Amino acid sequence: MSTSVISNTNATNTHAPKKFVVDTSAPVENAVFDQEAYVKFLNERIKVDGIIGNLGDAITITEEGNKVVVVSTAKFSGKYLKYLTKKYLKKNQLRDWIRFVSVKRNQYQLQFYSIDDEEEEDDE
Repeated sequence: MSTSVISNTNATNTHAPKKFVVDTSAPVENAVFDQEAYVKFLNERIKVDGIIGNLGDAITITEEGNKVVVVSTAKFSGKYLKYLTKKYLKKNQLRDWIRFVSVKRNQYQLQFYSIDDEEEEDDE
């Protein structure tokens, strides 16, 4: 009895293109967030096949107005993008004021923490 194994090496290394969008409009408009530095940070820190900065053609990062678009044909997740974004915010001492929020599937937004509720509780 013979069994045939069909292996496709290209199928294991490439995935369908995923598009992740990070809306940075709120912090950019208040001039507390540098979008160009964020894109540079992502370019330097994203790992592909276990190697940092090995983007090649697998991952492209572009700026479109106040949005950062990450298109990936390699293995890449929204959790990893969130992890890197939180790391960038902590590095620039912005983590206490800005948070990374999922708006829709593969769409994220940087928002300021809402402190209005806390102020109302203090007044009472």
